Amino acid sequence: MRLKYVAIIIAVLVLSLAWAVRIGGAASDPAATQPHTPTLIFYLSGAKGPPDADAIGAAVQKLQSARVVDFNADRGYVRARFDSHVVSYHQVAQAISDAGKSLGKTYDPYLIYSVTDYGKADNSAKVDAVLAGKRLNQRVRVTPLDKAKGIFAIHFLPLTVNPKDGTPQGFNGGHLHHPISDPPPRGLGLQSGYASEEDPSLAIDAKGGSDP
Repeated sequence: MRLKYVAIIIAVLVLSLAWAVRIGGAASDPAATQPHTPTLIFYLSGAKGPPDADAIGAAVQKLQSARVVDFNADRGYVRARFDSHVVSYHQVAQAISDAGKSLGKTYDPYLIYSVTDYGKADNSAKVDAVLAGKRLNQRVRVTPLDKAKGIFAIHFLPLTVNPKDGTPQGFNGGHLHHPISDPPPRGLGLQSGYASEEDPSLAIDAKGGSDP
């Protein structure tokens, strides 16, 4: 009988310890629950006037936490703000693409991603190896715009969103940022980032030529 009580006490202690570890782990990882709200600039083609702006704004706003903060038909871009812990970069891009389809247009939204010191030492080979990743290329198509400066365009492959999945789907910012910018050994330790503001020197045509 005494052994039975000892076993019960031990079981209770084990369960209590497991719960404490679970609570402590959640509390020590605020990044898992804290909002991350980038404002990104999506370059696109074919969006020329108010109907385009209205369609894109309405499509993006259907995504939880997302909204358009700027639309520029002359420069060909949309700036959108959203919580990437709720919806992914890919989901925002797909919403923009779907808005174009509703008007019979192909917007092909893309991001500009730059890697500081890409051309130094053997950084280019290491970064290129990350960009050639099979899983990455099942979600996006990365093309160099100015390899000397480490500037790339990130085009999104079609995404079918599962409405029952409440987590970010498809490509998200960390899929490139972590392997390239996290400190070694997890990443390459190189500074990198997605364009968030209009910069004429970065507004490069998707085919690689300078924007007129």
